[in-house]
Amino acid sequence: VEKVIVAIHGWQGDRNSMQPIMKLMKIYNAGWYLLEAPYTLNEGNGRSWSYQLSDGVWEVEEPKRLLRSFFTEIFEKYPSRKIHVLGFSQGAMVCLDFVLFLNHPLGGVFPICGFLRHPDKKQGRFHTCQKETPILIGHGKDDDKVPVEASENAYQLLKNQGANVELLLYKGKH
Repeated sequence: VEKVIVAIHGWQGDRNSMQPIMKLMKIYNAGWYLLEAPYTLNEGNGRSWSYQLSDGVWEVEEPKRLLRSFFTEIFEKYPSRKIHVLGFSQGAMVCLDFVLFLNHPLGGVFPICGFLRHPDKKQGRFHTCQKETPILIGHGKDDDKVPVEASENAYQLLKNQGANVELLLYKGKH
């Protein structure tokens, strides 16, 4: 395996949600890990990386613990620079609010149609070892679920803090 790609699905998705991307990308000699969020939604339609505890308060500690455990295992198997993480929607939020804080430099981080959980928090948006990690934020210009401004804001915050970040706005929706 020349590279590892960790794919993190969005709200109401599951690990199978990322299979079309895996097939479309046709990256050979890659080991794919399609993660699945820990929480089943009430309606039974898909999964979520968090749930609301009370008004404006979301469970994030347990998902972080599970993700830390997963990445600890992956870092033991592969050099961290060979690991690339992509996330879609809520999975992109996981990239922006968790993955960028991992203390092993990654090969790349690709949040697609995402957002920051705390967009007003200006300081410290990534671990110092991720300063050179390529970050490509993608967002559909006509996204009807997550405003494109959410990715533009994340891009600006990361860029202002010296991250190796690019923003790609493309034709399309969510």
